[in-house]
Amino acid sequence: MDKTTTHQQDMKPKRSAFLWRGFGLWNLYFIAKLGLYWGGYIKFHVLYNCLFAAALLLPLAPLWLHRLRHVLAIPAGIALLYYDSWLPPIRRLLDQPEVLQFSNAYLIELLGRFINWDLVAYAFIVFVAYLFLAQWLRITTFTVLALAGVALTQWGGLALPRLQWSQFVQNEVVPISTAQTNTTSPVAPVKVNAATLSERLNAELEQFYQAEKQRRISFESLAPDSTAFDLLFLNICSLSWDDLKAVGLSQHPLFAKMDVIFENFNSATSYSGPAVSRLMHANCGQLSHADLYEPVGKECSLFSNLEALGFDTEAVLNHNGKFQNFIDDITQEGSFSAPIVPTELKPTLRGFDHSPIWSDYETLALWLDKQNAKSKTQPAALLYNTITLHDGNREATADGGSRSAPYDRRAQRLLDELDRFMDQLERSGRKAVVVFIPEHGAALQGDKMQISGMREIPTTSITHVPVGVRLIGEKSAGADPVVQIQEPTSFLAVSDLVSRLIHQSVFDQDHINWQQLTADLQQTAVVSENEGTVVMEYEGVPYVRLDGKNWLRYQQ
Repeated sequence: MDKTTTHQQDMKPKRSAFLWRGFGLWNLYFIAKLGLYWGGYIKFHVLYNCLFAAALLLPLAPLWLHRLRHVLAIPAGIALLYYDSWLPPIRRLLDQPEVLQFSNAYLIELLGRFINWDLVAYAFIVFVAYLFLAQWLRITTFTVLALAGVALTQWGGLALPRLQWSQFVQNEVVPISTAQTNTTSPVAPVKVNAATLSERLNAELEQFYQAEKQRRISFESLAPDSTAFDLLFLNICSLSWDDLKAVGLSQHPLFAKMDVIFENFNSATSYSGPAVSRLMHANCGQLSHADLYEPVGKECSLFSNLEALGFDTEAVLNHNGKFQNFIDDITQEGSFSAPIVPTELKPTLRGFDHSPIWSDYETLALWLDKQNAKSKTQPAALLYNTITLHDGNREATADGGSRSAPYDRRAQRLLDELDRFMDQLERSGRKAVVVFIPEHGAALQGDKMQISGMREIPTTSITHVPVGVRLIGEKSAGADPVVQIQEPTSFLAVSDLVSRLIHQSVFDQDHINWQQLTADLQQTAVVSENEGTVVMEYEGVPYVRLDGKNWLRYQQ
């Protein structure tokens, strides 16, 4: 080798051990996440995302080590994306082994709901644009600048625009206590800034629950000569006003036959177990989710109070009640013995776990036949729970299998069968008060924070349910228009109305003054809670607290 060649080799720049290769295809990951964040579809934990970005950018001289890092980063990136999403923590799934009972067809259906085709289209456009621009531009530079911008908004207080979204909303907040009473006096709103919003909302939530603990409804004894009547509580899983509108059934004839409709009733939860517990505790104010499973006095028990008045309390299910030990939720309070399950009937549906579900009309008609066959004249207080509309149900076939059963078809059938049963009840000559009271909605529509069918966060669209009361066998049936209760109400208002119906011996009256009977029913502010999740409303603006952390404005 001559001196000239040696000199040329010495003049070549040495490859730096700190070679900044950039994000590569990980640019698409961060661009997609930032787009979802600015659109309100996910959260964005700046510290962890910046740490992940730094780990990807850190120079690694050996090319094989650089490539290995990209491979190892894939599970970390997926985990971080899940952490940034609104999906429930993995530990919640591990705490619910019942999900292992889901049928394969239902699991495939759930996976399909995660696909937003509009977002897929946007992602394809971004992908092509990236491939095109990467020929001339170092995209990593722009990605890092975007990450820095988001970091400044959360760490430095710099206000950068987002699409109808702010993580900590600064707007006027009305104390929740103003919605707990029947007063009409205006209360001046109090401005709350971002620094104190979570602290203020936590205080308001605590104030709400403390006030609710003081509220009670007492049942007075029946007059000895008053006409006895049955009380039927039809507890329907997965039916909200939003669901009815989505399938075009909000004007079903069943609702036109009601005497009273609660237009703004809040079920306070989005799961069946807590929902039935709240109904059974309807004689007291709204409990927190944690207190719901603590021992309470008999004075709070709706059915214990009815039993004390001489009602024969019974529970009937159109399902086996095994999922998540639903039967225990009903029996542990002590008002009921084992619920009646119509195993002698032929199933019309199969649940997401392939369990049998029986016809609502046939189940209720069977109960009515048994009531009519009894020699006793003791009035009944019935809790009927139906899961006909539960997500993932399929139509049962003659060969023991199942086929698809869309929600709209099942909802139509449910309302038709309940309407048919009430007509049969009227023809039987029995006097009865029927309370149509759903547990929660089905979340048919979904939103930015929850896919269709997901009810982890008890949003207003899920807990705003249609509650109606109909008197069967009253003397002036159908003479008055349906009374619509517009005020915010919950279970305490139902207990209040039942108490008035009992006390005023309505079946002995020639004409019921419904306006007077329903005046000043107990109101309850819109607060809903599942385990680890709370939703509150202020002036129509929903806020959510997840796992006891800061409050966020809910994205719909």
